[in-house]
Amino acid sequence: MRKFKSITVLLFLLIFTLFSCKKAEKTETQINLPETATTTLISDPVLRWYYFSRSGIVPIETPRNTPQTIFRPWTETMRVSGAAQIDSKSYMLVNRLGLLTLPDKLDDLPELKTDVLYFTDTTASNLLSVEGYPVFHVYRNSFFNSKASVSPMPFLIQYRTTADIFFPLLKVVDLELPENAETVHLQYDGTNWIGSFKSSTEERTQFNYLKFFSFEPLISLTGSAKKGQIQKEQLTQESFKNLVAQRDFTTAPKKVQNLLSQIPENIALSLEYTENNPVSPVNYIRETKSDPMYGKVKNLKTNISTLFYDGTFYFAGATENMPIVNDGKPVCFRLPKMPSGFLYTDFIFSGSILYVAWEEELFYETGRSGFLAVDLRKVFY
Repeated sequence: MRKFKSITVLLFLLIFTLFSCKKAEKTETQINLPETATTTLISDPVLRWYYFSRSGIVPIETPRNTPQTIFRPWTETMRVSGAAQIDSKSYMLVNRLGLLTLPDKLDDLPELKTDVLYFTDTTASNLLSVEGYPVFHVYRNSFFNSKASVSPMPFLIQYRTTADIFFPLLKVVDLELPENAETVHLQYDGTNWIGSFKSSTEERTQFNYLKFFSFEPLISLTGSAKKGQIQKEQLTQESFKNLVAQRDFTTAPKKVQNLLSQIPENIALSLEYTENNPVSPVNYIRETKSDPMYGKVKNLKTNISTLFYDGTFYFAGATENMPIVNDGKPVCFRLPKMPSGFLYTDFIFSGSILYVAWEEELFYETGRSGFLAVDLRKVFY
């Protein structure tokens, strides 16, 4: 990978002016760093940008220089659709491209694993940890994808790190559903799966709502799932909605409320929360008269962090194998400002490297996309 020239904090708008998230006067809990931009040269880069192309991941100096691409529905184009730490490794799932294993060194390039069966004409999302391996959901959107009802395909895929292969775990027929059933929604709480499945014919469209689990590891059922091996319960539409409904922010874990306590209460929030050994996220909302701030919250082994789509980042704790920052009190920084129409969407840590997904968005469509890698040792320590 080519070397980037020395950069300034100002040049990349990576001011990273840190502060203890207090609205009141300065206290001893503040991190005493300059509040203004500095033009001091950094001989060792703080960050690297990448964008996605059909050939893989490509380094670039700024998203502004990313080649133009056609806007497509977000289910049908390359974009980060999940990020998680699983069994001491960090991953990003990239729709229509593959699974990235993220290194803990800024100079190392992420490793891309792919399979044409699952990353060519299907939508991949919902990256989870199941039985200690990365697992994700694949489907074809019947509205945008003409192949949606061609043949039954697996809807749950496991990446076997030990064998370096993608392995199909379940098909809709394993749940005794029609072969053309489309998995509309799928979530996992560590034990049970909850899913919504749509079956369409020329005459009608039918939805099935299921709660299911297996006493045996899913990998042991592959290719031979039989009636009775998967325990399932038919749900009513109302009970399904209750299980997947958003929750009030006041019921969020105290760690989350403390991290974001300095955001004024008249600001609406819409947060997607996940914990270490990720299961499906829980959505918390705070409703006010304002437009909501959308963000991702991750409660990991050594820290709890929140990314808002404008690049505002809240952090409490430490990066892996490093000292606690600011005595454990929340700090906040702003990632580089994106061009108009771009936003940050997801994040994960690998060691002290923060990986942040970005994309160009227009209504329900996505154009250019990629990720940013930031060495937090040069920011916090």
